[in-house]
Amino acid sequence: MRKRKPVLLSFHAISNGSTTLLFGQLIFTRYRKFSFTGYSWMETFRRITALYLANRCRGCTVELVFDSATIQMRTDRNGLFFGKRKFKKTPASLKEVRIYGNTDVYIPENLYTRNVRHLDAHTLVVSDIDDTLLHSFISNKLLKFQTLMLTRVEKRKTVDNMVRLVNRLHEEGAALFYLSNSEQNLYPLIYRFLRQNNLPAGPVFLKHFRKMHHVLTGQKFPRKDLHKLEILEEIIQLFPAKNFVLVGDNTQNDLSIYVQAATDYPKQITEIVIRRAVESKRNQMIVDKVTEELKSRGIGLHYAGSFPENLLQ
Repeated sequence: MRKRKPVLLSFHAISNGSTTLLFGQLIFTRYRKFSFTGYSWMETFRRITALYLANRCRGCTVELVFDSATIQMRTDRNGLFFGKRKFKKTPASLKEVRIYGNTDVYIPENLYTRNVRHLDAHTLVVSDIDDTLLHSFISNKLLKFQTLMLTRVEKRKTVDNMVRLVNRLHEEGAALFYLSNSEQNLYPLIYRFLRQNNLPAGPVFLKHFRKMHHVLTGQKFPRKDLHKLEILEEIIQLFPAKNFVLVGDNTQNDLSIYVQAATDYPKQITEIVIRRAVESKRNQMIVDKVTEELKSRGIGLHYAGSFPENLLQ
């Protein structure tokens, strides 16, 4: 049986010209390929299971070797490194990754770009994924499990009108960020879904890595809104001069999270778009309460079951 070796499961680097946000997930696994391309339902199940059985590289000192710089970062207890760095010369591409002590880390092909992204777009779209762009059936546990574990990526269904909306925004010059409450384990599947459906390229921010026993014992995440609020704050602070369009749905807490972000950063947030995937009295109450207040600040709030492609023109 092959020995578990370190793998860089996900990686993104985004620069505003002077500061670069770097983050990635390190795991130990026997597997090298997580393409989720042409898999049968059984292979889909096996590979997702393998990702939940992988070990996290906890508290590892990591060397990221770029073309013009080598920097050290340290992973947290979930195997994620995340942080901002200033460079005299912003690097262009990641060449190698090593765990301190000269252990080489395997970098899979076709799971992410190694290039540092420089964003010139004036508008940034931050979009949720599950039940916003991808039918995931979050509110139905049995259907959610069946869809996630047993459905080939090529068979997963898009939320067509939302996909058309974000694609149109991208065509008009906006850059895309993806912000989801799915865990890092699912990054390869999510990345493959985005590519399969020709969605705009962009960094994918996911929640911390989970072990199989967390799933089997029903161990809960910290407050669901904490992850998204923290990441939104990091992005907005990295790009304080950009306009932000926030896109989500009402199966979780997207509405309240985005309203909070608009309260904290009213000059940066211009539009909030929430797909009404399920009926929710709580969400409707929030909409009724805050729509006029947001409008007075120049922030549009759109809440409906579907939207036209030209919604934000």
